[in-house]
Amino acid sequence: MKRTGWVCKFEKPQTSPNSLSPSTTVLSPYVTIGCLSARTFWWRLTEVYRGNKHSDPPVSLHGQLLWREFFYTASVGIPNFNKMEGNTVCTQVDWDTNSEYLAAWREARTGFPFIDAIMTQLRQEGWIHHLARHAVACFLTRGDLWISWEEGQKVFEKLLLDGDWALNAGNWQWLSASTFFHQFFRVYSPVAFGKKTDKHGDYIKKYLPLLKKFPAEYIYEPWKAPRSVQQAAGCIVGKDYPQPIVQHEVISKKNIQRMKLAYAKRSADKTASPSKKQGVKRKTSVVDMLKKNKR
Repeated sequence: MKRTGWVCKFEKPQTSPNSLSPSTTVLSPYVTIGCLSARTFWWRLTEVYRGNKHSDPPVSLHGQLLWREFFYTASVGIPNFNKMEGNTVCTQVDWDTNSEYLAAWREARTGFPFIDAIMTQLRQEGWIHHLARHAVACFLTRGDLWISWEEGQKVFEKLLLDGDWALNAGNWQWLSASTFFHQFFRVYSPVAFGKKTDKHGDYIKKYLPLLKKFPAEYIYEPWKAPRSVQQAAGCIVGKDYPQPIVQHEVISKKNIQRMKLAYAKRSADKTASPSKKQGVKRKTSVVDMLKKNKR
């Protein structure tokens, strides 16, 4: 809180998912296990904001605490909140079952250095930046591997120091575009996204030292490096480091169409469902559920 200017200017989307030094407060584990009271944090922020120009929710630090309460409330009001089946606000998606893909993602063997570096940090340290969580969650689900968000939820629950049942379930539904967020056509690139904040790949070099001798030109896409460059780097793609598990440019477009079909089916089901006049209750919306729970 001594960094008043930083606190007041904080905007979550402007922070870096692959910075080697913390670009956020990194207080989530302390809040999760009760070392730091969320209420105390809120009122200390209020004191800092008072009399100063500051950012506002949802991107401010106050906003981050509000997101926490939002998911807590949703988890209480929505049945089967951590599952797809029986979850009345969750889009029912025909996810694939692929144990090899899931293991490669979990064990940092996807062949995409940005994704693998994030998963390596998670496994080693038990924490990754919120936007890094976005990237690997999108990659596992609607972006590339088309694996259920429930599988990713289980991995995060096991590995995260700040693992929180409600926030974990809510964010996985959000990032898979199953609930809350519906712009499924917006997909995180496993290459371009990381380059925005770390063009030289220093983050990758730290967590994947096998790739540290690759030039910046190829650090995010080592498979594109000429054989001579790979030899000079001491890492042959396909031997020492995996080939990309999928072709992102191809599979992401295919998955957008698959998600489009899932959304179309959901709309058709809603249209075809009998009305209350026919004695059948319609599915309750997220907002209606939360209002009911509040009462």
